[in-house]
Amino acid sequence: MAEVLLSSFAVSIIGKIILFVSEHGLMGIKSDRSVHQELGKLQNSLQAISGVLLDAERKQSTSSALKEWLRKLKDVMYDIDDILDDASTETLKRRVSKDVVTQTNCVHISRLKLRRKLLKRKKKWSSRIREVHEKLNEIAASKKDFGLTDWTVGGQCSEEPERESYSFVYQPDIIGRDDARDEIVSKILRAAEHHDIFVLPLLGLGGIGKTELANMVYHDQQIRERFSKMMWACVSNKFNLKNILQDIIESASGESCKHLNLEHLQNKLRGILQNGNYFLVLDDLWTRDVNEWRELRNLLSSGARGSVIIVTTRENVVASMVGTSDPYKVGALPFHECMQIFTRVAFRQGEENKYPWLLKIGESIVKKCAGVPLAIKSLGSLLFTMRDETQWLRVKEDHLCKIVQGDRDIMPVLKLSYNALPAALKPCLSYLSIFPKDFEYYRRCIIMFWMAHGLLNSNKLSEEIDVGNQYIIELIGSSLFQDSLITFDGSMPHCKLHDIVHDLGRYVLDTDLAVVNCEGQQVSETVRHLVWDLKDFTHEQEFPRHLIKARKARTFISSCNHGSLSKKFLEVLLSKLLLLRVLIISGVRIDELPDSIGNLKHLRYLDLTWNKTIKYLPNSLCKLINLQTLDLYRSDQLIELPRDVNKLISLRYLSLTSKQKQLPEAGLRGWASLTSLQLHSCSELTSLSEGIGSLTALQMLWISDCPKLPSLPASMTHLSSLRELFIDNCPELDLMHPEEAMDGLWSLRSLQIIGLPKLERLPDTLCSASGSLRYLLIEQCPNLRELPSFMQDLTNHQRQGGIH
Repeated sequence: MAEVLLSSFAVSIIGKIILFVSEHGLMGIKSDRSVHQELGKLQNSLQAISGVLLDAERKQSTSSALKEWLRKLKDVMYDIDDILDDASTETLKRRVSKDVVTQTNCVHISRLKLRRKLLKRKKKWSSRIREVHEKLNEIAASKKDFGLTDWTVGGQCSEEPERESYSFVYQPDIIGRDDARDEIVSKILRAAEHHDIFVLPLLGLGGIGKTELANMVYHDQQIRERFSKMMWACVSNKFNLKNILQDIIESASGESCKHLNLEHLQNKLRGILQNGNYFLVLDDLWTRDVNEWRELRNLLSSGARGSVIIVTTRENVVASMVGTSDPYKVGALPFHECMQIFTRVAFRQGEENKYPWLLKIGESIVKKCAGVPLAIKSLGSLLFTMRDETQWLRVKEDHLCKIVQGDRDIMPVLKLSYNALPAALKPCLSYLSIFPKDFEYYRRCIIMFWMAHGLLNSNKLSEEIDVGNQYIIELIGSSLFQDSLITFDGSMPHCKLHDIVHDLGRYVLDTDLAVVNCEGQQVSETVRHLVWDLKDFTHEQEFPRHLIKARKARTFISSCNHGSLSKKFLEVLLSKLLLLRVLIISGVRIDELPDSIGNLKHLRYLDLTWNKTIKYLPNSLCKLINLQTLDLYRSDQLIELPRDVNKLISLRYLSLTSKQKQLPEAGLRGWASLTSLQLHSCSELTSLSEGIGSLTALQMLWISDCPKLPSLPASMTHLSSLRELFIDNCPELDLMHPEEAMDGLWSLRSLQIIGLPKLERLPDTLCSASGSLRYLLIEQCPNLRELPSFMQDLTNHQRQGGIH
């Protein structure tokens, strides 16, 4: 059974309480002493219990009672989070309705009624907070029964088991990587003579084969002939300089030096190294502390010129810190080599010929290992003593996380990468596994999804986006993504999660996630995320009765299914799952979205992409004052947005396909928080409207396949926060009229213009972006005669795209 990982969630909840107490005035609650005191007491209790969570998480594998205690604690923390969200929603409601109250002719009466409501609500909030606090204290009282140690939440477990490795390699076990070895050896031999110490990092996912590849290079004949000293040390997740020096010395001399202090160790090491050049492998380096690395590197500087250090690491930031060249990225093995590994570990020699049906199942098992040798070895070794077809089929169908494994198998190895992440990043990674395997994530959507679940804690809107971008960069640097495209500024437009990392995420989420359909499987009342299985909908299908109990669900996702979804199905879903933060129904035909959508007061993220039938959205949608993301990409039949869209005051991301002729003026003026606006295939759009100048927080504007759009509004000059402008396939668009539309774009970093046949020149007013522009791409603009003078003067660093 998977572990309950709660410490990072506790940090998030405490942060929300502090933010709420300090900055939010809930209809006068901030000035109400009783509510303020109850929140303060709740915060103190949470902080007191948070200190032991890291120790509890570490020890839970040895105690089912402790694991159950953590589950109960997690449930009550979700309840606390819901109460805080209710409180914030009340604040937003008041902001929206404030102008309506003051504009009536009965202002005095309205205010009297409001005061009565305030008093009643204060009592309600005090009672709710006190009730959940008592529940928390009741559970927390049991912590003394488990002998838990108080550690700082957000730090790393000081008792994390250390990994060890060695330099011996059994040649018959080596399959693949010959080309990689030859490339690395060639690189070392070329580069070594130009460096005092040449440091080459081998970078890749845990279990991908970095250590094995380092071993192959270590034993290569050319390497052994070139270097006078060959040494190996496994650093692992704890950087201990004394231990590292001992391992290096013992590797070089064969002598034990455990009795030596640090002074004697460094003297002995320098004496060993000064007799010639050396080749050293530092396996599994984790430290990000540049001072620790510099101290070690300085002690290794006594060797002759041309010495080489190979460093294996999972972290891009570590590779950048230690390397004197770009890292060698160790990727997945090809399928045929993976099958060779599997056959060798799952069968005795030649035995696979007796079991061709098992070998066929083995092909499917190998595919789900996604080219990671350790995963293949873990599952192959498990199957070595099994010849029952049902056992093999069970391994084929189960997620890796559900298969019992030893300490050196793939999941424990991957979990080291997870444990090494900062506390705030852990839920961000695990939440990505809510989506199906092989799902393509888009950067902006990832950030908005995290934001919807409250994982990006920041006081300011722009900071939340920046925090999300930084989290993505850190996850990329931890080798947890694959197929990621990195742009000029280090950001990632889209990527995929490695299959076995996806399994790790599901392992972490455990019972918080349920993959569901209409077949009546058991669902816990405390499940938080519902993912519809890969089964298409039918118009006659009703919402499954067994899912109604999942009333605490925060996510409902159907992203890889098709068919028609009835209004009746949706009405039950929207009336029962009232705590939803995220609702994704993509690629399914919906004729009508029920008015009850307006009841989802917690909803932050609504995705109705690729809906080919819906024509109107109910005006009740505009009651969703928490809604941050509205994704209507390729909802091709949508006539227009609802009337009161200006009330969506929290909207930050809008992706729209519709038949309306212009964007709603009132809506634009109400979206002060909007950071991303994407207009796709708006076949009738003739004007963005001058209200777009009100979007002063806008960072990205994307306009594609809008055949009737002739110009951009002059008010675009007010978009001083705009960083990305993408225009594609708009045959009537001429950017010269009005010229002032491009003035004032002081923050523009990326400009892409594709498929504008009427474009003859760019306005000189674009010079407003001359100091910020870093990426320029112009394609398929056959009549473009010249560029503004400032663009001709851009350096190659600034103009990284191209003009074609």
